[in-house]
Amino acid sequence: MGVLIRIALRNLREHISKSLIIGTLIVLGVIIIVVGNSVLDTAEQGVHRMFIDNYTGDVFISGIPTTRGASVSLFGLQAAGDSETTPLLPEIDAMRAHLQADKRVLGITSQLTGVGLVGVEGNDNHAIAILFGVDPSTYPQLFKDTYLVEGSYLQPGQEGLVVSRGWLASAEKSLKTTLTVGDKVIVNGFGRAGFKIREATIVGVVDFNAESEGMSMIAWANADTVRLLSGVDITADDVTLSKDQTALLNASNESDIFGSAETTLTAAQASAPVIAAAAPRTATTAAATVGSWQFILVRLKDSGQATRFISDTNTWLGGQGIAAKAAGWKAAAGPLAQSIDVIRVVFSIAILIVAIVAIIIIMNTLVISVIERTGEIGTMRALGAQKPFVWLMFLVETLTVTIAFGIVGIALASGIIGVVNLAHVSTTDFFTQLIFGGKVLRLGIRPLSFLGTLAMVAAVGLVSHLYPVIVALKVPPVRAMQGE
Repeated sequence: MGVLIRIALRNLREHISKSLIIGTLIVLGVIIIVVGNSVLDTAEQGVHRMFIDNYTGDVFISGIPTTRGASVSLFGLQAAGDSETTPLLPEIDAMRAHLQADKRVLGITSQLTGVGLVGVEGNDNHAIAILFGVDPSTYPQLFKDTYLVEGSYLQPGQEGLVVSRGWLASAEKSLKTTLTVGDKVIVNGFGRAGFKIREATIVGVVDFNAESEGMSMIAWANADTVRLLSGVDITADDVTLSKDQTALLNASNESDIFGSAETTLTAAQASAPVIAAAAPRTATTAAATVGSWQFILVRLKDSGQATRFISDTNTWLGGQGIAAKAAGWKAAAGPLAQSIDVIRVVFSIAILIVAIVAIIIIMNTLVISVIERTGEIGTMRALGAQKPFVWLMFLVETLTVTIAFGIVGIALASGIIGVVNLAHVSTTDFFTQLIFGGKVLRLGIRPLSFLGTLAMVAAVGLVSHLYPVIVALKVPPVRAMQGE
């Protein structure tokens, strides 16, 4: 082997121009691969921060829609007809007990989702919000990637909204007014019960450690508010009528209804807001909402166990006859996850194209180099060198070039990554943020990625040298020595 290495180094020095051409191609290819893999790794870590740590959890459990082809995400029912709404979870107490008994589970929480148009009294403008109806006693323990900017988080039994700083800035622009903690807003919701209006107080403003434009549309509310606005619990504000009031329902003319109905308002009544806060819930109305949740979100102690956990959970659900399904964070993220998959496919195809182009160019360069050395090969074989020796000689030369220049490419790629991180490259484009894993691009470097890149470069060199050597070895030694 020592002889082969000395021969390889001598040949590389004698053919320095071709070695540099091949090496330059390898360096460029390695830079693209290393930086591309770094972007993919950063996107994967960003996904964990942006989705799993912020609002999807590791496992997402939802009801099963009846419409064929429909799917459920945290943002509601997709690809379904107008007649179906996001299904509620059945047997939620049994599911909670089963999940909490699993030693792989770090914690669980329940959630509902709705959409609301948020406005202020006397203002015709509105800002859209995706409303997450949460359980304040469990939700904050699962998603800790936010920090308070102002006010407080929702407390158990408290009504109101917690909004992100990004949503607040966007809403103020749409409403053309300033909003702060303690301000009351009017939320218009659309659900199966029709148009609903609710007054809510902004109790807190938060920011994310890794926020994107998609998350800036989310506002967290107490579950009862989202139930009412979405029509999940249309009995939440039932009104009990007296016998006299009930009799008015059977009245046949206007005078029976309004003729003797003289009403005097007190000063307090006259100044009361048109839209009142919800009345205190009674045992009757509370019973109507038992189990009225759309989703259960699960955080695991080890995210790597998610696939196995989902399979086990679906087996248990099927065995219990519960019409629910467990899925991963991609199902919870819905269309956003599909965007990430498209980005990954594009990057993977780009890296594959680079590898194929590199193989073709290196192979052509090696063909020229080997043809020029046909006489040398013939002389070596005439002196007794066997075909395996010639194979090994070219293999060592190729691997020496590819690995040496591969290391140079890795060093240059590391420098480029460092410069990009120091530049604090940022974006406001949502899809670019999916690639960045946030608003600022911070590329990471993994040692395993370096080793994988070197292995890929060595494989490219191995494949590239096969055809030229096969061509050279087909030439008889006598003709090769004659230079024909």
